[in-house]
Amino acid sequence: MTTPKETLWELDPHTKAKHEILRRYLAAWFPILGTYNSRIVYIDGFSGPGRYKNGEPGSPTIALDVAVNHRKSTTGEIVFWFIEERDDRLAHLKQELAAVRVPAHFKVTAESGRFHEKFGKVLGSIEADKNALAPTFAFIDPFGFSGIPFSLIERLLSHKRCEAFITFMVDAINRFLEHPEDKVVQHIVEAFGGDEAVKIAKGPGDRIVKLRELYQSKLSSVAKYVRFFEMRDRQDRTQYYMFFATNSELGHLKMKEAMWKVDPDGDFRFSDATNPGQLVLFEADPTKVLASQVRDQFRAKGTITGFQVRTFVENRTAYLKKHMTGALKQEEESRSLKVEAIKTDGKRRRANTFPDEARLTWA
Repeated sequence: MTTPKETLWELDPHTKAKHEILRRYLAAWFPILGTYNSRIVYIDGFSGPGRYKNGEPGSPTIALDVAVNHRKSTTGEIVFWFIEERDDRLAHLKQELAAVRVPAHFKVTAESGRFHEKFGKVLGSIEADKNALAPTFAFIDPFGFSGIPFSLIERLLSHKRCEAFITFMVDAINRFLEHPEDKVVQHIVEAFGGDEAVKIAKGPGDRIVKLRELYQSKLSSVAKYVRFFEMRDRQDRTQYYMFFATNSELGHLKMKEAMWKVDPDGDFRFSDATNPGQLVLFEADPTKVLASQVRDQFRAKGTITGFQVRTFVENRTAYLKKHMTGALKQEEESRSLKVEAIKTDGKRRRANTFPDEARLTWA
């Protein structure tokens, strides 16, 4: 992705898809968190001008639009914090925000600065006072790899009900691993929270894969659920990665649902390779692949329940419950799987359904 120099630039297909994922996820996040918390925070750390060259909305206006127009209104305070380093883009963003009518319980702030400096200062103040950060969703969407220190993301995720959605520019990192300027290399060290990434430059193997695996490992050390989605073009070339990190089982599920609802339009493809060696193309039929994964996970465990299978699928794979139903139906039809007629609750199981109470045994 080329870094634009203009105030406004054209929206590319991958960014359009990324924004649609953001829109769909926030449509779930705002009402869920807003219902049970008196204050929630949305941070856009690299907000941009709020609109693209041909009039398409940017991430700040998308977030506001979702919150303002959601069918389920929230009563608690929603804080929107937009951070933009360039003054020309900030000025345009403020014009866009001024045109949006927001409820009294929304607090909207757009300010100049660097994400890691601004947010780091706020976190420092909160931590110094031994307070907890309100439930926060941070959209961290840089063009490069500077200004996203892992130490800051680690501190964010250490607070309850806080999440990060990060654009990970692995190709740029790979190109600059052996840069002669220490300052440039230091940005990479900060992004990974150590010099392990720099050492990859000297070792064997696919550097892109190793950098990706390292970042996943780092996030997994501070978040229970980490999933990354690979943006690929029609020639199957990787564009960049989008990492989502959360400690919420529900948040993880809602992000996967958002991904599966965004349909590739032919100019790009999504894939998920969070599990090593397992590439999931989001437009492909998942039945056969998921059936194999579930079979390998449970065939040696005797009789298990539908709940165990659903939990595995939702928490440990790229798939959803609707995909599980198709996979289990295929297994049952092939006689690899036996499903008992009576469920654990004593009721009769309906054909071709696999509820939590179902009893399942692989041959």
